[in-house]
Amino acid sequence: MKVFRSVQWRIAAPFIILIVVSMSILGVYLTGFVRDSQLDNLRSHLEKEARITAEASLPVFLVRSSDPDILAKQLGKEIDARITIIAPDGKVLGDSDEDPAAMDNHATRPEVKDALASGLGESTRYSTTLGEQMMYLAVPVTNQGLILGIARAALPLTEIQNSIDRITLSISLAIVTTALLAIAAAGVIARATTRPIREVTKAARRIASGELEQKIPVRTRDETGQLAHAFNDMSFNLQKLIGGISAEHTKLQTVLANMADGVIMADAEGKILLANQAIERLFNFRENDVIARPLIEAVRDHEADEILKQCLKTRQTQAVHFESVITRRFLRAIAIPIQEDGSVGALLLFQDLTELRSLQTMRRELIGNISHELRTPIAGIKAMAETLKEGAIDDKRATMDFLSRIEGEADRLTQMVSELAELSRIETGRAELRLAPLSLNLLAEEVVAQLNPLATREQVTIATDLANDLPTVRADKDRIRQTLVNLMHNAIKFNRPGGRVTVSTKADGESIITSVSDTGIGIPKEDLPHVFERFYKTDKARSKAGSGLGLAIAKHTVQAHEGNIWAESEEGKGSTFSFSLPLKARSAR
Repeated sequence: MKVFRSVQWRIAAPFIILIVVSMSILGVYLTGFVRDSQLDNLRSHLEKEARITAEASLPVFLVRSSDPDILAKQLGKEIDARITIIAPDGKVLGDSDEDPAAMDNHATRPEVKDALASGLGESTRYSTTLGEQMMYLAVPVTNQGLILGIARAALPLTEIQNSIDRITLSISLAIVTTALLAIAAAGVIARATTRPIREVTKAARRIASGELEQKIPVRTRDETGQLAHAFNDMSFNLQKLIGGISAEHTKLQTVLANMADGVIMADAEGKILLANQAIERLFNFRENDVIARPLIEAVRDHEADEILKQCLKTRQTQAVHFESVITRRFLRAIAIPIQEDGSVGALLLFQDLTELRSLQTMRRELIGNISHELRTPIAGIKAMAETLKEGAIDDKRATMDFLSRIEGEADRLTQMVSELAELSRIETGRAELRLAPLSLNLLAEEVVAQLNPLATREQVTIATDLANDLPTVRADKDRIRQTLVNLMHNAIKFNRPGGRVTVSTKADGESIITSVSDTGIGIPKEDLPHVFERFYKTDKARSKAGSGLGLAIAKHTVQAHEGNIWAESEEGKGSTFSFSLPLKARSAR
């Protein structure tokens, strides 16, 4: 059993066994001793009664003065025992309990034979006549050395057996009681002796589970007290050591978790030992899923696996630029060899250059777009100036026409520069928002009234679908007006004659959504993701006037209000531009 594996019971068990065995041996001895004493007493008693019977029956054999059976019954009644008077040939002459005539010849009975042979016979056996165990003791009836007969006395062993049973029960109870007391005493002593060991064990288990602040009381100066003292010293030093390691580990985890670059540590076999959160985002895996697995199974890029192999082989730093086939991100990977305990591993750094590459591409495109947008008005101004210089200035009508065109191109350039400056301020957060409660329904009606003349010239109808009881939002009225004007202006400009523009508002519980829908030419599917980029124009819109900055300004204005803007379109059927503003603005810049 598990309980007997403990030190407490290994100490107590031998003492308990010794006490129980000793008490059992003593009990057996006492039981035998009492039984023998009782039988000896009974034997002496029966011998005395048998000899009294022999003396009393002597006259019967000598002078035949009375009936032996009457004498036997009288003596049996007086001495409370079974008395039997037997002739030398074994014939029963008298019996205190039975009719002699009905009894068998007793010449073969052991006690009768021994009495005739040695002068005293004894036998213990089951009496078929009385139906119980009996002790028989017989002596000869003699006269001047001549055996006249046999006198026998007998008593049942029931009383002796009952007495022995009572003594046995008493001894057994004494043994059980003593054993229980011994078990209890041994348990208490063993428990007190092993208590420091149990306390050390419990404290060690708590330390193993992470509870390092453990201290057990030192109650004695013996070996157990020394053990407790040594354990307390160990616990303190371990807590101090683990605390230092934990602090360093926390610092390392904090650094790794907040690094923008992805980090992987690999062993000499190229299996991953550690990965930070940035690398999980770059390659769409979880650290627990890739630990102890080869690098190629986690990143699934041949270039990264190859520089790791080269780094482990050459023990020199390796670097490579590649585009991830999993996330389509442009990455720079650096493998640095690390050596510990004679084993060479590698530390891999992954830098996401996608945004930098995109910014470089955007910068080139921006310069190209600005150059393209500025080239047209500047070329027109130069051409008209050269025409005037070559003599057209003398033609007053032509001069006025050219000057008017030059003024228009200059206004276009001024608007473009102003929009670029506005977009730059919004993107960099330098454009301060003047937040105030704003009703988008009222603002929509004002913009509709403002653009109705333009819509009339373009043969486009403007309609509204404004939600009732629309709550107000905190927003910059002028900038949201500019956003709504840009969306409605585009909806009118890129519509068809006889087309329709619908301005709608609704609330979804967390924000107000404003939508501008048209029935115009629509936007090709491949162009739709780019409509909010600077200077972006679809091919069908190239002929239309505009800087290509309106939707970019609208996007950054809405985002500055912590809202969202999006477009939906089907080519040839029209477009819908929508933006949402939160009902509870979280901040204002």
